[in-house]
Amino acid sequence: MRGGIRLFRVLGITVSIDYTWFIVFFLFAWSLAYGYFPQKVPDMSGTSYLVMGGVASLFLFICVLIHEIAHSYTANRLGLDVKEITLFIFGGVAQLTKEPDTPGKEFKIAIAGPLASGVLAALFYLLRLVVDEVYPGGTMQGLSAVVGFLATINIVLIVFNMIPGFPLDGGRVMRAIWWAKTGSIKDATRAASVVGKGFATLLIVFGFLQIISGLFIQGLWAVLIGVFLQQAAEGSYRQLIMKMTLEGMKVADIMTRNVVTVPAHIPISTVVERFFFNYHFVSFPVLKNGRLVGLLTLNDVRKVDKERWHTTLVEEAMERISPHRVLHPEDSVLHALMKMIEDGVGRYPVVDRRGNLVGILSRRDIMKTMEFKAELAEKEK
Repeated sequence: MRGGIRLFRVLGITVSIDYTWFIVFFLFAWSLAYGYFPQKVPDMSGTSYLVMGGVASLFLFICVLIHEIAHSYTANRLGLDVKEITLFIFGGVAQLTKEPDTPGKEFKIAIAGPLASGVLAALFYLLRLVVDEVYPGGTMQGLSAVVGFLATINIVLIVFNMIPGFPLDGGRVMRAIWWAKTGSIKDATRAASVVGKGFATLLIVFGFLQIISGLFIQGLWAVLIGVFLQQAAEGSYRQLIMKMTLEGMKVADIMTRNVVTVPAHIPISTVVERFFFNYHFVSFPVLKNGRLVGLLTLNDVRKVDKERWHTTLVEEAMERISPHRVLHPEDSVLHALMKMIEDGVGRYPVVDRRGNLVGILSRRDIMKTMEFKAELAEKEK
């Protein structure tokens, strides 16, 4: 998953929010301002309800952030090296460099978030008692309602997250227990993922029934969360299989060593005729005096008017190579794949420490390797 908008760093972890967060944030604030709070505290102005909805949604985001940081901080303490978390309105995704290697670590990481939410629920509950005590008679009923909502929503987050379906916290707890029992993280993840998808399906069906019965907002939320959980459950299992398949593999193990390169001094028309038409690759490394200087892609060619192909040299149209746009033979294949996905790039040149081109790695090479290893695993069964 790509990161969204990067906000800040806390405890060595980069915090980002997904672009969809803004849509859900305003939808949630609107639901609170025009549905929840008018029922809880009637006879207030529309502006007051809007402020309450916005403030409550913002603090919900902070609560979710604390919940996810608890997970990530615990993971870092256990050696999993979480570098970034991407937040949604109801949760987040931590970018783990590796999976927990014991069921005990998995359990500790999974339970850390709900424990943090429990502490927050208790704090907001006590704060509401203080507000009601200091301002009796409902003089601060708006503040009391917001604080009470935050206490309630943290309890809801605990209950919801502890449902035993992957990738929810309860699903991870289930995975840890199943893993400890069977000794197989793969089987445990598959079981937890199946439960997670089953729960998501029930949530979607329940949401549609609510919509049909006239509870449109509640039903819409149930459907949206159900769809998100269903995709997350399937994606989490596939991601684990991918990590297990590529674990320990280096770029040098699967890269193409006989690289087709393009000279920097020839015109684009020659490259199109001799290289793109013959090899059907989407990009070619560019060499000048035997050194890698750039990468010429189909998009680079398209940016040049066809009438100028005969007069435009490759080095004038290519993308200049930078340290970020290359791989090294000792890099892990999993790191290379994540880099390709994040950058939206299909192929990367591979250079040694002296900057010499030694190979090229494509996303297709990685997918073929995964398919080959999966076939071998099936035959071994």
